[in-house]
Amino acid sequence: MSKRSSIADQLIDTLQLSPYQWRSLSKKLDQLSPDFCDKRRYERISYRKLAQIVVAIKPPEGEWAKFIVRSHNLSRGGIGFLHGCYLLAGCQCRIILKNSQGQAVCINGVVKRCEFLEAKAHDIGVEFDQEININ
Repeated sequence: MSKRSSIADQLIDTLQLSPYQWRSLSKKLDQLSPDFCDKRRYERISYRKLAQIVVAIKPPEGEWAKFIVRSHNLSRGGIGFLHGCYLLAGCQCRIILKNSQGQAVCINGVVKRCEFLEAKAHDIGVEFDQEININ
């Protein structure tokens, strides 16, 4: 087994969404309360990736696990993504994003909120340890 396939085998996709299901959940996210959006510190940009991103998550008392998630927004201070499991506030995260040169960059953060949407989809809000440049 190659090193590449062994890493891919360790990724867990808890959502397993079809493109149709992803579009449906995206519409639901668009209808979130404007009152909630007004309380945000940073301006969000849409960052909807059906192609998925990789997030490593460590619960307060547990081991690191790697997941495939669907991101939906991004700011200098954090990211919002959909995940198939409930996450406790305080879980540590390492999010792999691509920079403007297409290189993978690991960004550390912590789960600040987890809201149930439907079925097994949870909307996760992660605050980065340090601000990032999203231009």
